[in-house]
Amino acid sequence: MEKDNTSSTNGGGRVHIILGFVVFLLLLQVILSTFLINRVNSIDSTVSQLKDENRSLQAALNPNNELDLPSYVENVSIDDDPSIGTQGAPITIVEFADYQCPYCSQMVSQVEDLLSDYEGQILFVYRDFPLEDIHADAFKAAEAANCANDQDKYWEMHNLLFANQAKLDIESVRDYAASLGLNLEDFDACLSSDKYVEEIRNDISDGLSYQVRGTPTYFVNGYRVPGASIELLTNAIENALDREG
Repeated sequence: MEKDNTSSTNGGGRVHIILGFVVFLLLLQVILSTFLINRVNSIDSTVSQLKDENRSLQAALNPNNELDLPSYVENVSIDDDPSIGTQGAPITIVEFADYQCPYCSQMVSQVEDLLSDYEGQILFVYRDFPLEDIHADAFKAAEAANCANDQDKYWEMHNLLFANQAKLDIESVRDYAASLGLNLEDFDACLSSDKYVEEIRNDISDGLSYQVRGTPTYFVNGYRVPGASIELLTNAIENALDREG
């Protein structure tokens, strides 16, 4: 009589299937564990990076938090930077600012009001201090303003850049240049030549030597006024006028 091996064969097959499934589950567990560990590490790294960036941002945009800065800096240079107001005025205000700094943008119209309120008494000088670590387009925007100055449209470009902080890519900046009636061929040539890179680097270097740590920072006849406070700036002007007699 022949033996029926069907049941034993089927049983062995089932064992192999079960073992294979167990191995699959173990491999899946290893893969998922590895993925989750890497994911957690990635999240931890991202959180740490965001915290660092937030600290940098707060330091950059809230310079009033810095309490160890000298209140007076002697011989704050106006370099050969663009100015508006009255040459030879008793008050010289030097601003270090960044075209992507929201607080700087808020101060534009208020500074214009100050120049009107103190007509004939203020020379206002703008110096570039782009915060490249957090504002990717600020440096090129500073170049664009200087290139516009070649065609006597500095302040017009200056105001447009601050009014359109969310769109400071090259194409948008070219649109602003066109809207001001600039010769685009000359404007493009200026931008692509890096003509004003050294000038802007010099502004940054001077700012750092004066311990500028954020934007905007003002110097009113050498007296530091950090942050976007029109009240502090007005008080500094009044104090300077009192000192001038």
